[in-house]
Amino acid sequence: MLVHFPIALLVMIASWLLGRSLGVANRPAIGTGWFAGACVCIMREVTQHEYRWIEAVGQGRRANMPALEGLKFWDWNMHSQLETLAALGLSALVALAIAKWG
Repeated sequence: MLVHFPIALLVMIASWLLGRSLGVANRPAIGTGWFAGACVCIMREVTQHEYRWIEAVGQGRRANMPALEGLKFWDWNMHSQLETLAALGLSALVALAIAKWG
């Protein structure tokens, strides 16, 4: 279930290390890293929802999809919602720990 967490963590740590190597302070660097990891997880689920919608409703054509359909979080399946929220929450805890003690 927690496939997104390792992805978010990897992107977050890579972005944090890049920021630190460029001379960015610790808190802004890890905050930017968390944001980057969150964006990757959210956009992956947006894309998955779009694919599910195209197959189920759009007759296999992306052109039939309404604008911003993938961003309708409330229409995502429960697994996608929980996995995304869990990954964001867990990576936020790691980011807070790094910001405090890193």
